[in-house]
Formats: sequence, structure tokens, C-alpha cells
Amino acid sequence: MPHLGTPEEGPSPVFGGGEIERAPELAKLVFIGGTGRSGTHVLSQLLSRHDRFGLVPVEVRFHTDPDGFPGLLAGEVTPQQFIKRLRGYWWKGFQTNRFRGMFRFVDRDRFDAAVERFEREHEGDLETACRNLFYDLLWFRAVEGEKAAEGEALIEQSCDSVAQAATLVGLFPEARFIHVVRDGRDASASRVSQTRGLVRPRTRLQGIEWWEERVSAIEAGARAIPPERLLTVSLDELVRLQRARAALRPMFRFLGAPVTKRTRRYFSKRMTTDASNAERWREGISVQKAQRIDAMYAESLDRLEAAGARCAPLLRHSLDRRSDELEPLVYVYDRET
Repeated sequence: MPHLGTPEEGPSPVFGGGEIERAPELAKLVFIGGTGRSGTHVLSQLLSRHDRFGLVPVEVRFHTDPDGFPGLLAGEVTPQQFIKRLRGYWWKGFQTNRFRGMFRFVDRDRFDAAVERFEREHEGDLETACRNLFYDLLWFRAVEGEKAAEGEALIEQSCDSVAQAATLVGLFPEARFIHVVRDGRDASASRVSQTRGLVRPRTRLQGIEWWEERVSAIEAGARAIPPERLLTVSLDELVRLQRARAALRPMFRFLGAPVTKRTRRYFSKRMTTDASNAERWREGISVQKAQRIDAMYAESLDRLEAAGARCAPLLRHSLDRRSDELEPLVYVYDRET
């Protein structure tokens, strides 16, 4: 069984066995990314239970989509094209079977004022205009409402945030990044179910290909992040730690904040092995198809390891675990030396 003692007594859940030193100051901005269906949402919900962290409740994506900040700052998208997209799809756009966008939580007056400021500023200093737009639209989530008394940090959970780190690190040098990984067989099966065959990946085998491509893109983007500002977290392994303080302390030390009663309670009640749907990917398929997916996933993981993927040790640990004999291995973190 996983160790149930205090954080100091048990083996470290950090790759390499080390301790994560507490950040010298609270992370003002935290970007959480992953492949999609990897656990970014539940991890964001966990962090938002902390009094000091406000959460952007939907993927806003204007800072991570190719025709958002990345394309704009690369000169591939004009400011006019960006603003049209901002006022259109990113504000209120139809996706699959529902409307999505910032209209769900940003007041229209706030939105219009932020966009108008961007229109005034972008010709003089495009990077500053982008940074101001982001904070003008979203920072209120950190310091208003239930966070008014203590809030001073913001969590944003667009899946591509780590993949687009080359853009975001320059705009937000204060940001810290968390990459959430999950067994690729479960993440891809969930994605195929979500898309209902309307877009790629349409099949389980395509799902493994999609997952590997996404992880590779995220790992490429992560190279732009200073090592002390990036933490990789395995959802599969995190939920196996049954003591909330032992499970959460490395992550909150990375963020420069203490573990609180509300975060421990959310972890204990909502982040369980049953709730994580581990091994759900096997449901509804034949033994032969499961074997094909197993083989394909193993080959994908071999390639990620050969490429030096930062997340590979966590994924390999989960794949090798057939019982509770192995202690959970939850985090990869490279301290600045």
C-alpha cells in the first residue's frame, strides 16, 4: 500500500528523491497545461480552493491559439485579425454542441474597455499591449468576489499554455507552469469519446497518435521555461497518495504557498483513484484491440523516453505499476543549480 505517514517520513514523490524547496514568493500567475483530458481541470479546481488563488473558469485561449498571441507576436496575424477573433470566437463561439468563451464570466463593459485599451496601445508596444489585455480581462478573478480578502494570484488552464511557453515566458516572466500528464491510453480514449468521431482523433488508435503528438508539442514548448518555473505532475500517481498533505506539499512549495484545509479536503473527497477513471480505456473493446492499444502506447512511450521527454519517467512508472508494490512517483522538478 502507498505510504501513509507524514511527508517527512515517506519516500519522496519527486523524481530523483529530492525535496522541492519552497518558492521565495507566491506565484502570481500559474499556467496549467496538458494534452486535453489529462486532468488540467481538476488540478485547477484543487488549486482554486486556496484562498490566495483565483481561477479563470474556462479556457480563454486568446493567448495560446495559433491566431492569438503566438501568431500576433510572430507577425503572422495582424492586430485587426486578432481583434476580430477576440470579439468573435474567443468572446462567444460555438464549439461542438455549446457556446463557449469569455462571455460566460467576463462582464461586457470590462471586456470592451480591455479591448479598446489594446486598440490604443498595440502600435506603440505590442508586447505590453498583450500583457495588459490579459490582465485587464482576467485579473479580477484573483482579487474580487470570494477572493477579495486574500486573493493575489491567478490560475489559467488553457491546455496549450505549456506548448506555447515560448510566447508566454516572454510576456509573463512572473509565471509558473504546471504540466499535467495522465496515462495516454486513458487520456486519448476520453478524447475520442468527447469528440464523438467528429474531429480527429476519431478512433482509439488515432487517439494514441494524437496523444503522442500533443505530448511532444508540450515538451518542445517546455524547453523555453526556466527549470525552476516548471513542474510536471502525474494525475494517475497523485491520486494514489492517500494523505493529502504528503501529496500536495511539493506542488504548493513550488507555488510558494502552504497547503490549506480547503485544498486538503478537496483532494481527499474529489481526487480519488475511482474519480480519476484509471483503466477506463479498456471498457467496451475486445481483448485483441486492447493488446494493440497497449503495444502502440508502449512504442509511443519508448519514443518519448528516447527524445528525453521530461514527463516520461512519470508515465513509465505508471505503466510499470501492476499493483501497489511501487510507491507513487508524482512530480518531476528541476531545481536551479
